[in-house]
Amino acid sequence: MRPSRVAHFLRWAPRAAASGERSYGAGAVAAAGALGFGIGLSLTFADSRLRERALPGSGFRTCCDQALTPAQRSLAQKLRTIVGPSNVVEDSEETGTMVGRGLALAVVRPGTLNEAVQVLRACVAADTAITPQGAKTGLTGGSVPRDSGCDRPFVVINMRRLDKILPIGAGEHVLCFAGAGIFSLQEALKPLKRDSHSVLGSIFLNPSVAAGIAFGSGGTQVHKGPAYTDRALYCRVTKQGEVEVVNTLGLKTPPGQDIVPFLDGAGELAEGDVDPTCQLAASWPNYPVHVTTFDEKASRYCSDLAGEDCNRSEGKVLILATVHDTFPLPRQSKFVWISCKDFATANLLKRKVALSSPDCLPKQFEYMGRAQFDCCDRGGRVLIKLIELLGMMNLSGLWNFKLKFEALPIPFVNILADTVLWYLNPLFPESLPTQLMQQGRDYDHHVIMEMTEFGGGELKRLEALLDSFLATLPEGQAKSYVCRDAFESSRVMLFRFAVQPSIRTMAVGTGRQGLIIDYAMPKNFDEILELPEDWGIEMRCLCSHFGCNVFHESLVLRNDVDAEEVKKKIKKFIDSSGGKLPAEHGHGAEYAAPHDTQHRWCKMDPTNCMNPGVGQTSRLRNYA
Repeated sequence: MRPSRVAHFLRWAPRAAASGERSYGAGAVAAAGALGFGIGLSLTFADSRLRERALPGSGFRTCCDQALTPAQRSLAQKLRTIVGPSNVVEDSEETGTMVGRGLALAVVRPGTLNEAVQVLRACVAADTAITPQGAKTGLTGGSVPRDSGCDRPFVVINMRRLDKILPIGAGEHVLCFAGAGIFSLQEALKPLKRDSHSVLGSIFLNPSVAAGIAFGSGGTQVHKGPAYTDRALYCRVTKQGEVEVVNTLGLKTPPGQDIVPFLDGAGELAEGDVDPTCQLAASWPNYPVHVTTFDEKASRYCSDLAGEDCNRSEGKVLILATVHDTFPLPRQSKFVWISCKDFATANLLKRKVALSSPDCLPKQFEYMGRAQFDCCDRGGRVLIKLIELLGMMNLSGLWNFKLKFEALPIPFVNILADTVLWYLNPLFPESLPTQLMQQGRDYDHHVIMEMTEFGGGELKRLEALLDSFLATLPEGQAKSYVCRDAFESSRVMLFRFAVQPSIRTMAVGTGRQGLIIDYAMPKNFDEILELPEDWGIEMRCLCSHFGCNVFHESLVLRNDVDAEEVKKKIKKFIDSSGGKLPAEHGHGAEYAAPHDTQHRWCKMDPTNCMNPGVGQTSRLRNYA
């Protein structure tokens, strides 16, 4: 299907908007939005034959479609008596951020730890399947019900109201209830001059801390490692169908008082509340040494079996609270963008500079390929401008509205917003400084490095290593750009964070299909996987948490190929090449968990009532 002349013009209009120093006010953004909405709406319907191929099935169902037992029919009312009428929603169609869609008999939102335990016991007694849920920002569908194949109705326990954050003593450790958000945690720690254990690309959605533990989130922080703790309070369901509360928090409680009511009533925690005999880790042990050891092991991945059951549990236990290490805030920070002619040079930069020593690591070390750079520019300008105007946290409401809007059973609605964003994009200024945009177009491989100073001369050491490395290269082999101020540094990171949304915007805007693969390669793997050319791949957009060798690959495919079949081939190819799938975000409904991970989950949840079907496991009682 040939694009209209208007579409052809707007596709190439970025050339006319290449002055990266311009700034538009809110009025201009609103006017452009109205224009883009009109254009996007008309073009969406005009191009309907192509777009319709990507539409999911529409139409809402109710749990009355299933044969419910009396206990299941009365469950919603019982849950209301526990958490209050306003915190239970019946027959809720739940949709994942990227994949996953299913019906919940009820979505219940407990407000205390005690309520959460009571809710779980009521659901188990009614013989329902249970899906724990945080902010519902997961990318693999692990926090929404399965759409079919389960022999029981699902109840979603949304933990978002459990958002208490309690720094312990001076703040070197912090206790977080399951619904506490990672952005909220960062804000709570700032007065104590401490930093949280993780920073994620989806931080503007304030994803929950507990979900990071459950689904193996990683993020951009090289020196911290993935989200991990062995100090937790969680519920598991025994083989006899009893709900058992497991406490490994390492906290003392007053004589005769249980940990659940103690924490529900706690307004603060002191160092004296910590059990001095507790030796459990509250972050990944010795991660700097682990990540700088270039061996055949992957640095982090979701099927790692290490740690207490809360880690990478993917909903097979209900996490109530966790204790985490915090980290000192840097005294000084400097962002450098290094562009390289080839991937080998970028990889050498990683070994010789970023990971040369475990005691002198950059805070962030991110890779982006040329195709990904172009995609961010062509599809991410509007998002970056909105964050600049509204602030990081104020964007979450718009994002959640977009997800709900796209889930409506109306033709074309699931692509309308991204169509609008695509045609609006060229009307906005470039997101990076002009000099950096030109550097991005001149080179094919880009690395963003944040160097920080903690008082031991780390920043100067990294600067010296970088200068020495660049001096050894032939002229033109690499080029660096040092951000001049905090504003430029923030634009660089926003550009990096716009990676994922811009992929979808571009795929929808150009009328093509795409898929996303998340994997970790061994630490000594220093190449880019070469995929066969006959799989119908038109574009590979590659970015990476480069220090950890974790890759997020977005592929734009020809419309005449079966995307699901291509995805299966790529997963098999990565696995046969020594990769681990997935590296973060959890298996969810997207990835098949390996047998040893499935065995671990079966021990956690022997009756298969907790998040059945996750990791493409059995959805039936007792894993029948």
